[in-house]
Amino acid sequence: MSVRPARRRRRPAQSLSPVATTAAARTETRRLVIASVLAAFAAAFITLAVASHSRKSATWDEPMHLAAGYMALAEGDHRVDPSHPPFIRMWAALPLLAMDVNVDRAALSRASAPESTSDAYEFARQFVFVHNDADRLLFASRTMIVVWGVVLGILVFAWAYEWLGFIGALLALTFYTLEPNIGAHASLTTTDFGVTCFVFGAAYFLWRTCRQFTRSNVAALSIFVALAVVTKFSGLILLPLVVLLLAFAVFKRCLSLKRAAAVALIVAATTLTAVWGVYGFRYAASDRQDRLRYHDTPVANQNAPTLARVTGWLDDRRVLPNAFTQGLLYSQASARQLPAFLAGHYSSSGGWWYYFPVAFLVKTPAALLVLLATGLIVCLRRRHQDRFDQLFVAAPPALYAAVAMTSGINIGLRHILPIFPFVLIVAAAGADALRVMRRPTGAIALAGMTAFWGVTYAAVYPFTLTFFNQFVGGPRNGSRLLTDSNLDWGQHLKALKSWMTEAGVPHVNLAYFGTADPAYYGIDCTHLPGAPTFALPRINKPRLPGYVAISATIDSGVYLDPRWRLFYRGFRRETPVATIGNALRVYWVDSWPEAGRADASAEELDAHVDLADALFFGQQWIDHAITHYRIYLAARPDDAEVLARLGVALISYGDSGAAIEALLRAVALSPGTAAMHDALGVAWVLHGRPQEAARAFLRALELEPGNASARNHLARLRQEYLSGRHD
Repeated sequence: MSVRPARRRRRPAQSLSPVATTAAARTETRRLVIASVLAAFAAAFITLAVASHSRKSATWDEPMHLAAGYMALAEGDHRVDPSHPPFIRMWAALPLLAMDVNVDRAALSRASAPESTSDAYEFARQFVFVHNDADRLLFASRTMIVVWGVVLGILVFAWAYEWLGFIGALLALTFYTLEPNIGAHASLTTTDFGVTCFVFGAAYFLWRTCRQFTRSNVAALSIFVALAVVTKFSGLILLPLVVLLLAFAVFKRCLSLKRAAAVALIVAATTLTAVWGVYGFRYAASDRQDRLRYHDTPVANQNAPTLARVTGWLDDRRVLPNAFTQGLLYSQASARQLPAFLAGHYSSSGGWWYYFPVAFLVKTPAALLVLLATGLIVCLRRRHQDRFDQLFVAAPPALYAAVAMTSGINIGLRHILPIFPFVLIVAAAGADALRVMRRPTGAIALAGMTAFWGVTYAAVYPFTLTFFNQFVGGPRNGSRLLTDSNLDWGQHLKALKSWMTEAGVPHVNLAYFGTADPAYYGIDCTHLPGAPTFALPRINKPRLPGYVAISATIDSGVYLDPRWRLFYRGFRRETPVATIGNALRVYWVDSWPEAGRADASAEELDAHVDLADALFFGQQWIDHAITHYRIYLAARPDDAEVLARLGVALISYGDSGAAIEALLRAVALSPGTAAMHDALGVAWVLHGRPQEAARAFLRALELEPGNASARNHLARLRQEYLSGRHD
């Protein structure tokens, strides 16, 4: 009789060896710690971001991004500013589907590019500030961007954890939370933060794919590449980057050629599908307009002729959605016309190759720069086999920065924001190396730098967009170096209104850079030159004595012509009574501060005349115009035409004696100009010398018999003589 062998019974959990039990407990504990850290991070990051964006008015680009995103999401209409792919815009507009949102259809039809960019901006302004509640829309859409801020933080932690361990990852996450440029853009409805998150996510999962080929890694890589491309056109940089790094992995025998080719094909197919998907798998830009044709415009053919031909070829064959190809062309061609400002210098187009390195050095926290340098040294000194991992951290930011430096778009550090997560990883490597030094010096230095970093972050919060490091004196000196989205992007109207309420100021003369409407925030203002496009009809001379508030970007003059730069230059000698949000200076002004005497340059002298003309003929600000005419004439006393303009301005001001003096000199220099004799006659009339006036009018008619002004003046003088008013 055979006996069946006894079945092996599964060992109960409590019978595991002590070593295995301890290891399992440690793993579970580590998971709980990581989950707790990430939960605490998410809560802190969301709180900081939401509290920050709630105190800011709309920045320059946000109304356009939100309006375009809503039209794309709700109606599949991609005609409103196709200069960006629509994914992150549509994501930001997602909460608006649950709101009662109003759209001005007439304004929408006028906003179809490329006929008029100004109409598109006006449609966006009305969409946000006129037909809907701007604060409600912006709060919802900005909070949607904050979600990706949390995702990116988790990705930074994950990569640092796999590369540096738990402490290194914790340091990277701490640095991420305190990085002001990250914090600033993670709470704005723009495309900049979305592409930052997706570029980093793509690089991270490409690194994982090359180390461990799994379906999940390949899928995540493909998704992040696709999201980057359909968020911002700069995301296209990822396509050659993926190919290059896959080739490197094949060369290092970390990945087979077959698998690398499969990854490349999957990424390409996913991206192509995503591009068609976000445009609704439809070629046309909308159901109201078949095609956008930027490749036929003079701007495209002049600024990007090769790209115009390529996109035209693609468009004719309908390889990609029309709004995608033509939007790419439009964004590249129009961007090359943007003015730039750097440390007091101007560029009308092209900018400087070193703009972004300078911007990075002055807007990155000092502690982060030190830790970055330390991390680079640590990486260079590590074993040769670590070079593979280091390349995946170094190549994406290097390529992205190189493309940005050659793009000619010098309007903000945000254009290289995708390099910052990689910078934080390297800085965390440096910080971790300091921490494990044998002597306590490194740990003490790390603690001190982190504390200093936290203090500088707290000092600028919630206006983190305005951050400049202590190497250049902080935000108070920022406007001397950079403006626009580096400092003053229109975000300070809420803070200005709060200051006006607290200080009891009912009215302010406002030189505002932005697209937000001050009236929406309850600001009673007189708009000054440099005001937004919608406020141009309301520009007037300031109400003085009174408060004058000037945006830092207006003060820099980057988007002003020389005459208006001159107009505001006198304020650089004045001390503001308040600085709002580090970006808006408020002055008490009894009389407008003059720019001072002109230098010897022809441009400076011409600016004085142009400014005087604008003030006299445009704003009827006569005394100020007279001042600038005289500044010009002090350097060029024999300019008969400007002498005549000065004489006319003096007549309007009521100073006939000075007017006669100027006009007599003008007539002597240019005796054959009828208009000068006519003006001189008017001055003689005001001065009570009718006989001289009559001679001047008659001389004008001799020179120009058809001069209606001189004829009317002479007829009026005769009528007054006959009525006995003149002898």
